[in-house]
Amino acid sequence: QLLKLKNGMDIIVIENRSVPLVTVEVAVKNGAYTEPPEYNGLSHLYEHMFFKSNEKSKAEGYHDRASELGMLSNAQTQYEVVNYYTTTINYGLREALVMMSDALRYPLFDKQELDQEIQVVIDELNQHRSNPFHYLFEATDARLWYKYPSRKRPGCDPETVAKATPEMMRVIQKKFYIPNNSALVVAGDVSAQEVFKLATEIFGDWARGDDPFI
Repeated sequence: QLLKLKNGMDIIVIENRSVPLVTVEVAVKNGAYTEPPEYNGLSHLYEHMFFKSNEKSKAEGYHDRASELGMLSNAQTQYEVVNYYTTTINYGLREALVMMSDALRYPLFDKQELDQEIQVVIDELNQHRSNPFHYLFEATDARLWYKYPSRKRPGCDPETVAKATPEMMRVIQKKFYIPNNSALVVAGDVSAQEVFKLATEIFGDWARGDDPFI
């Protein structure tokens, strides 16, 4: 079932009561295809910062509470979407929605945390580079997408990531992390009407932004 909030955010609910679990996912229309060369890979770095400290809670507090609710969380950066998801017990629905909202709307981009995650991402990229096939795929993509190669490279070069700043993270946030460029998907042991009510309460006052794809 589908609801569009007044601020443009899509709410999608899939009811499945076979087990008492619920998965909450937020998908943002972002990723490699939005990146000019100087921002190549920063959608992925932003993904890493998502579960770090925000104005409502420190990263340690988030992970402690997530553990109490048995939350399993992860995220992915792809060509045209960055998605964040967590699975928890059914009575953790409200808290999962609140945690997602806080991470989406109130990131701090603490410089120390950002520097730590820059190194984590660089280590990931270097791990990919240890695979010989990486160079085959890179060379193929460079020829296929010769005019705008950065828009087909979710990973990018370590050198680009190393230059990231909190200010660059804010540019991504203000342009892409807006309700009318995002979708909330809730699946599992839930009622669609309950989810719509909670989503309206928790995300409804999130201010709409300018369409980044005009």
